Amino acid sequence: MRLLVYCFYLLVLWCHDSLGVQGDNDTQTEHDLHKRLFQTYNSNIMPRHATSLDPFDVGIELYLMSIDEINELSQTISIMAFLEITWKDRFLGWDPLEYSNITSIKVKVKDIWYPDVVLESTLDKHTDLMDEAGNANIKSDGSVVMWPYGRYTVSCKIFIGQYPFDKQTCLFAFLSWTNPSSKLVLSSASTEIRRFVYKENSEWALKRGQVLFERRPYGNDTWDHVIFCFELQRKSLFVVMNIMLPIVCIAFLNTFCFILPSDCGERITLCISLFLTLAVFMTIVNGSLPESSDEVSKFGVYVGLQLIGSGLSTIATVLSLQCYHEDDHTRVRLCVQLLVIAMCMRKRYQIHQKHANNEVNGNKNDGEIVITEIDTLDDCIQIDKRLSSGNGNRTTHNVPPVTWKMVSCALDRFCFIASIVWHVVLLCILLVVLVS
Repeated sequence: MRLLVYCFYLLVLWCHDSLGVQGDNDTQTEHDLHKRLFQTYNSNIMPRHATSLDPFDVGIELYLMSIDEINELSQTISIMAFLEITWKDRFLGWDPLEYSNITSIKVKVKDIWYPDVVLESTLDKHTDLMDEAGNANIKSDGSVVMWPYGRYTVSCKIFIGQYPFDKQTCLFAFLSWTNPSSKLVLSSASTEIRRFVYKENSEWALKRGQVLFERRPYGNDTWDHVIFCFELQRKSLFVVMNIMLPIVCIAFLNTFCFILPSDCGERITLCISLFLTLAVFMTIVNGSLPESSDEVSKFGVYVGLQLIGSGLSTIATVLSLQCYHEDDHTRVRLCVQLLVIAMCMRKRYQIHQKHANNEVNGNKNDGEIVITEIDTLDDCIQIDKRLSSGNGNRTTHNVPPVTWKMVSCALDRFCFIASIVWHVVLLCILLVVLVS
């Protein structure tokens, strides 16, 4: 009996002590937790085990919000995103049962140790990646999470050869600035960029976002790099509708300079206007592309060739007008007559021959009317010899078989055909090169 009473007494004492301890622990608040954690905490010491030789592990993820800008002239890309940087601090752990079941707290970044992760090839300051005025979330097991947020800008080589159907690849590489891979290891749990909050860009389409890992040697050690790779495709509808189609249409208008009547007086005005318009569009195209000699835009080459073609059309129009206004009594050379024959400019001519001694009361003609059709070069040579010859008692009144107006028409026809072929060939080559 006494033994049972004694055991019951010990059980009551144990329950009392347990309830008393629990009641005392319930009085521990978050203020007490902060006081205990940071009383002897040193933010300059990396929180890895002193006896362990393993490097400290830091995880990094990128959550893309938007592609803010891709500047072709400065060859840079800017994005809006926030990072998720995680690590485990062995000095910041506690038992939630001792502090009113508190499982996580928030502290200022400047009060704890944090990895010096920076963005490589950035145009901003490297130290601006971590905002010391921001907050870090700490869990009871010592896990620390930070979410630095901002606009990140890096240099990105822009390849303009396929403009406006070009594809670009831009890299955002993060590394530790002062800790090599022997002390700090960067890693990423995902292989794709997180796009839960991503908003599509109106000019560029994100085809793929990869997460890569590289360990690059530098000096006597290596440095870990977590690389976020963006594969971008330009949305070409705006450029096609507002630049490409107008240039193609304006270029084709050069062909109509050769079917405009020579006596209308507006042919040169039309040619020069088209030339100046193409020059303005070429300035617009070149103004939106980087000034680089490493690669030339194929569409820019097309515009340049069309500008050269427009200049040649102006020269050909001037020559055609010169031939059109040439004196009909000026002899046409044989090589020029060949052009007229090649362009199928054929016409019948009448040659009137009369006696030198005509009667006063009548006009008796002893000659004849010769009708000749020019079909070949030999015919042209024979007619030219007959027109150049004359008899002592005869006077030959003739109309030249090939006039300068015919030469002008033949030149216009030749240039019209050549211009159509020029534009069609250039356009086909451009489409094949850009689409392939």
